Amino acid sequence: MSANPYDQVPYHCQPIEWTAPERLALCSLLHGGPAPDLQQYRVLELGCGDGANLLPLAYYRPQAEFIGIDGAATHIDTALGRLKQLDPCNLQYHHCDFQQAESRLDGRFDFIIVHGVFSWVPDVVRDALFELCASRLKDDGLLYLNYNTKPGWNIRGMVREYLLAHTRAQPSLTEKIQQARVAAGKMTRSLAEESHPYSKLLANEFQFVCDNHDSYLAHEFLTEHNHAYWRSEFMSLANHFGLHYVADADHNYSSGRTSPSLYKQIETQDLIGTNLNDTVDLVSYRQLHTPLFSKTPVGIPHPDPDILINLQVASCLQAIGPHKPHWYQHPNGYQVEAKDNGLLYALDRLLDIWPRSAPLDALLEHPHQFLDDLILLHNNGLLELRLAGSPSPQESSDFNPLNALEQQWGNYYTTANHQRVELQTHYNSVEPA
Repeated sequence: MSANPYDQVPYHCQPIEWTAPERLALCSLLHGGPAPDLQQYRVLELGCGDGANLLPLAYYRPQAEFIGIDGAATHIDTALGRLKQLDPCNLQYHHCDFQQAESRLDGRFDFIIVHGVFSWVPDVVRDALFELCASRLKDDGLLYLNYNTKPGWNIRGMVREYLLAHTRAQPSLTEKIQQARVAAGKMTRSLAEESHPYSKLLANEFQFVCDNHDSYLAHEFLTEHNHAYWRSEFMSLANHFGLHYVADADHNYSSGRTSPSLYKQIETQDLIGTNLNDTVDLVSYRQLHTPLFSKTPVGIPHPDPDILINLQVASCLQAIGPHKPHWYQHPNGYQVEAKDNGLLYALDRLLDIWPRSAPLDALLEHPHQFLDDLILLHNNGLLELRLAGSPSPQESSDFNPLNALEQQWGNYYTTANHQRVELQTHYNSVEPA
């Protein structure tokens, strides 16, 4: 039997929306960081799995070059099989570990994506991963590198230790998964009637185990390595390798959105512990962090307004009606008020062309005065700011060849903007680790 657990139980990979190069570039730009040119660029994904994230990126972005590396032969075999069915000429896969990858790569990259790897490898591999990223990232490039975060993962880590103890006697990973489900189910039922907040929290964590697919359970809870970090601890490691934090890649998603008022509350009420960011993570029960890095320090924490004028906007905000004029509603139910007539016209026009976008300076006569409002709406997930060069949405609702195959692989399809649309869900929606 292979020593690599990912060969024993291949991971159920899915597209990660915010890893799209144009989304990473926009995130960096909005936080004063570099934004690689989207007309032509190179992308490296380390730990690419079966290619579910990298393949749609390459399919919709023929102007770019994509390379995926993974240490599990089963993953690469699957990725190559899928690649053969579509045959994009801008995508390559290599089977090797991160300590061998340096010799398999040529040149440097505008974007490096590392999702679901850092917390799950031993320290020697972790350091090799940092060295590889620092070596292969262009000076104005962007590195996305997520990890499990304290304090939220402390609770999940205790659940992991409990499941490891209950499955230690099982001879195979498949049998460990089955036994872990039995143990998690028993604990969930045992805690169901408890009223203490800790019992409810623990019950939710064990239910989380029960609801997830086998590969997530195997590689999140039964893996040999799973190390959570305080944000300050992780940033210190990254800085040691010459990498500088820009922003959270998912800053405008619910998973990464933190209210500015929380930072202010902690500061004004003298609640800071080790440092401000660790205290924010403590208070908000942070479990996963999705930082974006560059090789140059970000000196200005806000974007250049003249650069933002070149952005495009897409919105599905819809006017509520004459009984509530100037108010618009997002499909998620959130409502916003737009008092300026020019902005009202722009939102109505954007709804007509959704999901396509329009240039900001073509929508508004004086776009500078609306930048702060548009950025606020974007940061709260209520409209999309897009960079020129972002893929155009499909004009037809018919599935393209990629979408047709994705239905077979995982009952979903990926849009040109790298959004995963579920067709049938067997488990609770979980971003892969």
